[in-house]
Amino acid sequence: MKRSIIKSKTIISSLVIILLLSFCLSNVSNAKTLLFKWTNVKQIEVTAYELNVRLGPSTSYRKIGMISRGDIIDVLGTLGSWYVIHMKDGSVGVISSTYTRVYSYYNPAPTTKEPDKYSGNLSPEETLMINLVNAERKSAGLPAYKLDMELMRVARIKAEDISTNKYFSHDSPIYGSPFKMLSDFSVDYKMAAENIAGDTTVETAQQSLMNSSSHKSNILSTDYNYIGIGIVDDSRYGKVFVQMFIQK
Repeated sequence: MKRSIIKSKTIISSLVIILLLSFCLSNVSNAKTLLFKWTNVKQIEVTAYELNVRLGPSTSYRKIGMISRGDIIDVLGTLGSWYVIHMKDGSVGVISSTYTRVYSYYNPAPTTKEPDKYSGNLSPEETLMINLVNAERKSAGLPAYKLDMELMRVARIKAEDISTNKYFSHDSPIYGSPFKMLSDFSVDYKMAAENIAGDTTVETAQQSLMNSSSHKSNILSTDYNYIGIGIVDDSRYGKVFVQMFIQK
């Protein structure tokens, strides 16, 4: 038994060395160095509909495979915020940890649950945008949108997804349409809509949305009663803004 465990560790170490050599060779011109680290995470579950497996810890690296939502994947270590994984076909690759959740640990998981960075209190910018939206509704004689924290979580993830994967569309290459994304994240709704914007400040983004008839109609709609806001910094626009609306 002891001999087989040592042999297994040797095989895994060899696979990691091969991946790191490939990563280093393809990263010669990149001044930024990421240190490979072992992790207590043993397995992860994929939460994205489909997730690219890459040669290195960035979307600029070549795609070498694909895994799907619900797949349970063995983790060998980390490179920054990316997992180094051992796939079922025996190959080794790298995936973003954003679209996964921990399935099991080598040692028992901590008794206190790790905080979800997409949940929690509203930021000052998120609060401001919700207040601006509801001010417009008040001026139009409409009731204020109520805040839904599960919807907030999805909007935050969508905003980060737009910025990280450098697209600007209601349809995510990772999560699909807003309706599919809401369903996949177990948000109950009867009707839904989404506004997205790229701008430098909350005020200018909100004004741009109000200047667009289709976006304004979502803000002043009587079809929805809950709102979620996501705002992240973005290298292209300054910030990405996502407004999600649902009727329960």
